[in-house]
Amino acid sequence: MAQRTVEKTERLSRGQEVFVDFKFAGDIQLQHWNQSEIKVVATVHIDDGAGNDSYSLVSEKSGSGLKIYSDFGDYFKKKGKKGSYTDCHSTTKLEYVVYLPKGIKLKVKSISGSLSAQTFEGELTTDLISGDVELANYNGPLKLKTISGNLDVVIKKAEVRAKSLTGTIYSDLEISFNSKGDHGNKVYGSINNGGDMVKMETISGNIYMRSKPKG
Repeated sequence: MAQRTVEKTERLSRGQEVFVDFKFAGDIQLQHWNQSEIKVVATVHIDDGAGNDSYSLVSEKSGSGLKIYSDFGDYFKKKGKKGSYTDCHSTTKLEYVVYLPKGIKLKVKSISGSLSAQTFEGELTTDLISGDVELANYNGPLKLKTISGNLDVVIKKAEVRAKSLTGTIYSDLEISFNSKGDHGNKVYGSINNGGDMVKMETISGNIYMRSKPKG
């Protein structure tokens, strides 16, 4: 069966915080546009297409916040005790593109998704398990966290707090160190006299702080 495209659009008010939770995902791309709304486009291919119709995007508003999350209904439960996303992983693919205005406060959560953006302007927080984060250009505070993924960010100027428990931190930038951990796995310092706070944390992944995009 072919893949299915699902979309969800919500208007945003000034200062509204947005939380997107895509439990299972491949790539999650962030793109700015000149609209005062957020649009999520999900391309899904679940269980070799058999579970495509079970998928939906759900939005919930509470106070000053908006949450958009993926829902699979009871598809995996209906497959029996052995049915789960893990069992269908090799025949399942979920890709996301999130269109959003500049200056937004955004949090992204995912178990398997990797996040990327060519440009992001606003406040970004990530809570990932196995996914990577790659930002080629940003303007605003960052709080990036993943368990086993890598964090790869191009930084022009910032106050940096970077930590990896078992991974390594790499950089071609001149950093004024406040303190530096052993084995290159913790760096606190300033880049180009400081700027927005950039916090990066991973357990087993590496951290790359670059002066220009890789490639």
